[in-house]
Amino acid sequence: MHLPEQKLKQILLESGLISEETFENAKTEAARSGQTIINILIGRGEMTEEYFAELLSQYLNVPLANLKERTPDPKNLALLPESLAKEKRVVVFEKEPGLTRVAMEDPADLETIEYLKQKLGGEIEPYLATPSDLRFAFKIYKKDIAKEFKKIIEENIAQTLTQTKEGKDLERLAENMPVISMVDNIVEYATISNASDIFFERSAEGVTVRYRIDGILRDIVAMPKEVHPGIIARIKILAALKIDEHRAPQDGRFKFKAEEQPVDIRVSIMPTFYGEKAVMRLLRSSARPLNLTDLGILSETKAIIEENITKTHGMILVTGPTGSGKTTTLYALLQILNKPEVSISTIEDPIEYDIQGISQTQVNPRANITFANGLRSLMRQNPDIIMVGEIRDNETADIAINSALTGHLMLSTLHTNDAISAIPRFLDLGIPAFLISSTLNVIIAQRLVRKNCIHCVRSIETPAEVKKEIEKQLRSVYGEGKIKRVIPAIIFQGAGCDVCGHTGYSGQIGIFEALNVSPRIRDLINKGLTASELKKIAMEEGMIFMFEDGLTKVEKGVTSIEEVLRVIKE
Repeated sequence: MHLPEQKLKQILLESGLISEETFENAKTEAARSGQTIINILIGRGEMTEEYFAELLSQYLNVPLANLKERTPDPKNLALLPESLAKEKRVVVFEKEPGLTRVAMEDPADLETIEYLKQKLGGEIEPYLATPSDLRFAFKIYKKDIAKEFKKIIEENIAQTLTQTKEGKDLERLAENMPVISMVDNIVEYATISNASDIFFERSAEGVTVRYRIDGILRDIVAMPKEVHPGIIARIKILAALKIDEHRAPQDGRFKFKAEEQPVDIRVSIMPTFYGEKAVMRLLRSSARPLNLTDLGILSETKAIIEENITKTHGMILVTGPTGSGKTTTLYALLQILNKPEVSISTIEDPIEYDIQGISQTQVNPRANITFANGLRSLMRQNPDIIMVGEIRDNETADIAINSALTGHLMLSTLHTNDAISAIPRFLDLGIPAFLISSTLNVIIAQRLVRKNCIHCVRSIETPAEVKKEIEKQLRSVYGEGKIKRVIPAIIFQGAGCDVCGHTGYSGQIGIFEALNVSPRIRDLINKGLTASELKKIAMEEGMIFMFEDGLTKVEKGVTSIEEVLRVIKE
């Protein structure tokens, strides 16, 4: 809910939890990043969402809803349509004759309370709901949506099969309502499910639709092979691709609106043995770039990064495999650097977030805008800071290095397994060691792990075999030296519940390491030391390695040891 800034400050300072300086710092960051002061304070760990809710409950003299402890009956939730519940930020959780209890993000919203009286009849008793309360309730709505989705798909399949038997041509088939409805519902349900990708895969048996959710592929629905031509044709029409081309790969894009939110969808069509495979990448246009704390960067690593982004020239690299969140980290860095007194330009493929105040260019090979050509052109625009989405070849690497040498701050990504491996990778791209050492400021490596579901997470005693695996990984970090970490006696994992789809996980967070290219490291790069020798010196200088970062998050209950081991071994 919205509170006047002075009232919010008064409530927080009187609680004794934060100082005036902390509040003012959060206020400054909120103004810069577009977040609320409360989200900044919670993200920094200054307070929990639950503690702030307690303070607000006392101030408003309204009880807390605590929906995780009193799970709403779906029948009560159904008294308000999901779209209305999300718009008003309110759900019905209890109903008795003449009285309806509602959980509201803003229980002081008298206009909404009056509206609910008219709609539901009787008296309305408002309770204070936290954002996580409402997310929990909205996921219960989702269970009914899943049933409805499967019902709609089954109906559309039946109608499409009938029309396919009637011998309709591809274009007419793709423009018919059953196929349109089927594709629209698959995309909309993917958006509701927080999927990042949709896969339409053809096999001898039929068509499988899969979603990538929190980095893991899940089978969603299986369909008969007869519907495949219509679905692929519909996707091609949406993405402005050639409907009669079946032998060559095609790439396109289109806009889609789901739950009143715009989604930018990138489409890739590839011929396979049984027919064309389509993959959609979903980019939510309304999503905001995260800050470093949101990403899950620990304070020690964050300090190294923040020290290096204050430099006016040099290179900041983010490394990791595809899908590890590198671009999101670059955007978080750009958010910090984005100030009126500097000029920032980017060359990206694709542009995932639209950031006000930054000139962003999309790679377009048809217009001869590649990373290398685009970067060469950007140099003539006299920017202070340049972000190149990816260094893929020696030409881009060479221009990027020279840009960093000539007074620009350069940000980019590279595909390597860890931070130190970026140095031999640059050597492989033909960049001399003296140029690498002269330009690199910091190298950040990362992976994404799934977060334990907060609704079913539980602690368990660390099994003996898990302790052995942790020790093995720590040995690979520290080498023959003494293991500096205590192996945790207790770890956490999600048991699986309705909210997380019985996976035990919900959402993702990063695990990181940052190599500070100190004068000593620069000297060693020039001398041609091996990666293992560089690692030893980095450890002496206090570098926290990715597995250590992951283990810290395991100890805090943020993720499971299985997740950390899964991504570390990738």
